[in-house]
Amino acid sequence: MQATTRYLARDLARRFAWHMLGGAIGLALALLVYSLLNSTVTGLPVWVLVVVAVAAAVGLGLVPGARELEVTAARALLDVKGELVVPARPRLAHRVRTAAWVVLHLATGMLVGVCLFAVLPGAVLVGVEAVAGRSFGSGFPVPTSALGAALALVACAVVGLAALVATWPLGAAASVLAGRVLGPTPYDRMETALARSRREAEHTRLARELHDGIGHALTVVSVQAAAGRRVIAANPEAAAEALSAIEDTARSALAELDQLLAVLRDDADDDAPLALAPALEDVISAHRRAGLDLTADVDLPPGLPALLGRTVQRIVTEALTNAHRHAAPGPVALTVGHDAGEVRIEVVNAVRTGPLRARRASGGRGLPGVRERVALFGGTVEAGPDGGRWVLRATLPWGAAPTNRRDPHA
Repeated sequence: MQATTRYLARDLARRFAWHMLGGAIGLALALLVYSLLNSTVTGLPVWVLVVVAVAAAVGLGLVPGARELEVTAARALLDVKGELVVPARPRLAHRVRTAAWVVLHLATGMLVGVCLFAVLPGAVLVGVEAVAGRSFGSGFPVPTSALGAALALVACAVVGLAALVATWPLGAAASVLAGRVLGPTPYDRMETALARSRREAEHTRLARELHDGIGHALTVVSVQAAAGRRVIAANPEAAAEALSAIEDTARSALAELDQLLAVLRDDADDDAPLALAPALEDVISAHRRAGLDLTADVDLPPGLPALLGRTVQRIVTEALTNAHRHAAPGPVALTVGHDAGEVRIEVVNAVRTGPLRARRASGGRGLPGVRERVALFGGTVEAGPDGGRWVLRATLPWGAAPTNRRDPHA
């Protein structure tokens, strides 16, 4: 009970402070407007003074920094639970809402000030007159009967109590309205959604690069380690070659991992490639050294754009790694060719029978990444069993820019 009482008292004190802040600024603004107008034109109607004062409050809300101050005050004194926004580039909707909020803040602050410093003392004075039976200058008639005095005392108590606690309902209403007026506009929500979408796309891109670079390197390392273990006693030279391949692959994987970590730390240049992919010939040589019976027919056009060449390399890497992991023993055929309008990639290998075949048919994590890369160029991908073989075919249009420029280094 005591904790609840302390919380309510602290909440009331904060709302009262928020109203007094608005009342002080509003009173100063009203006095300034009255002084300026009264010094130039006399006899102006009250409504003209009110209109000019409201216009001045609107102008105050348009001053740079007004929204920041109002948002800070609302968070600290009104205990607003909703999201409040201070946009880096305010739009017209932000300025209109800020101006309206400043007018509301000053008006409610002045209203609370009138209640506390005019209505409450007036109610006390009228009550004293009713008890004393004579006037002290309030301007209200003094009741002459006991019943009239009692009714006057009750009315004064009600009015005085309402004036005393006026800051509570007005503060509660302001706390609710703050989230609507100072909260995000539909444009802000759209920007937030787009920023979240960009972050998710970046995370997907990093996961794809991690899979394509580190995952494929670990596959080669595991295959080479198994081959070296089998021949270390019978053929030390072959085992040494396997260890050398493991060293080269691990060094390349560490370089890619360092660059990925640099991107996560925001240390990397946004315009730099995300990872230093090995050349296509190096990928083919690494898989051959790892024991893959690979025949390759590579015919890439001269002057191939770096982005397209990187995509070809990643697709070939994914296909050969899957052949290492899932294919039945036997030859693997790689064909990379081109014509006037497109680059074609085809990888064919034997299909392993049994449970592993079902696992391969699911596509794993790599094939969705291949489809994403190809879709960036508006190409096509086909992957699946074909007459006892597993075939991956990818077609990449050449000579046209990617359809999505948000991921220029994917």
